[in-house]
Amino acid sequence: MHATSKPSKMETTRRGRPPALLRNEEGMALAVTVILLLSLGAMALTAVLVGGTDFLIAGQQRSYSAALDVAEAGVAEALNRMSLRPGTTVNVGGVNVDASIEDPSSPPDPNWQARIFLTPPGSAPPSSGSLFNTGTVQTGSDLLEYADPSDPTQAVLIEHKKRDFDGDGIPEVVLYSAGRIPPENPFEGQPVEVITVTGHRGTARRTVQVEAIRFPIYPNISAALSTDGTVDLRGNITICGHNHRIDTPEGTALPQCSPNWDEPNGNLPAVMTTGYEVERRGSTDLLGSPVVTDTSSTNPFYSLAEALGVTESELQDILSSPDHTSDNEGGNYRGITYIQGDARFNGMDGEGLLYVTGDLTLRGNFSWVGLIYVEGKFVNTGNTWILGAVLARGEMHVAVNFGAGSAAILYSRDALERTLTRSMRYVTLAWKEITP
Repeated sequence: MHATSKPSKMETTRRGRPPALLRNEEGMALAVTVILLLSLGAMALTAVLVGGTDFLIAGQQRSYSAALDVAEAGVAEALNRMSLRPGTTVNVGGVNVDASIEDPSSPPDPNWQARIFLTPPGSAPPSSGSLFNTGTVQTGSDLLEYADPSDPTQAVLIEHKKRDFDGDGIPEVVLYSAGRIPPENPFEGQPVEVITVTGHRGTARRTVQVEAIRFPIYPNISAALSTDGTVDLRGNITICGHNHRIDTPEGTALPQCSPNWDEPNGNLPAVMTTGYEVERRGSTDLLGSPVVTDTSSTNPFYSLAEALGVTESELQDILSSPDHTSDNEGGNYRGITYIQGDARFNGMDGEGLLYVTGDLTLRGNFSWVGLIYVEGKFVNTGNTWILGAVLARGEMHVAVNFGAGSAAILYSRDALERTLTRSMRYVTLAWKEITP
């Protein structure tokens, strides 16, 4: 029999592995497990931190976007109030206030500014000189913060755009006329208004600056009186196609109106028809250039859109919110007067556009500065004075019947452009975001 020998240190005790190696492997497994647990914990913590940061960033982005929306709302209030006619009252917090904003000076005051504060209109700082202060017309307690009641520099600011055109170091008011190249100039057109608004939402601030003008109107007029039918002129009638200044005194007629109140150019015929005759009786006095009357059958009679120089869709937008819709409202008529059907005025004073889809009859003392457009017949038996132009389509080949009374129609390009443009809403020329 053979004797059994003792195992050596190099012999294995479990699965043929030395005890020291087993201990090393167990320690390594524990270390790897700890590292994995730490890594998973770090990843979880990172996910929580990243998620929280993304949430904060998303919230800040929402506030940043909302601040721009608030600024745009401030621009909207400014444009709306600039479009209102002086004397337009609105109720703010139970108080009636004049919501209109405009520079009353003509020509424009270079120093004019208007500021809208985040207070009721009557609580704004007092106005003085060329500075007009007013409060917002927002109602309710949760006001959009596009102004700061405690900081005048954070009010909505409206001012004329200015530029030093002649290099003398004194900036002039920038006027806009689409008929000029370039359209911005210091001589003719309407002032370009600059609106600056800072929108607030939490700690976010966005400042926008908008340049705007009233919707431009460039009338397409062929004579002081244009018709699509016969013209019967009786009584004491004056029709002058010379281009008169806008400051021609009310009541002025031939022969005093020309050349005393003539512009240097832009004269038109007194009467134009589309081939129909002009009957002159009584003490009718007509003056025009290059001819007094033009009765060629090739003459066009313009639609209202064509006469205003706008598209049909633009015309519908203009007529969608007229200032007056009746012939018995009383007082002065200003802006867009749109009467569907026949209209009869027993004395009235007004300016802008008078559009009648039926017949128009004038009695008493009537004066108008701007454009009168009649789809039916134009009948006058009163004392009428018109500075601008008249278009009458007529009915049954009769367009104008001045059977009695006295009337004066004086053509004025400036009166047409200014009064019609003042009747339009404001439109944006340019928009940009600026650093506060």
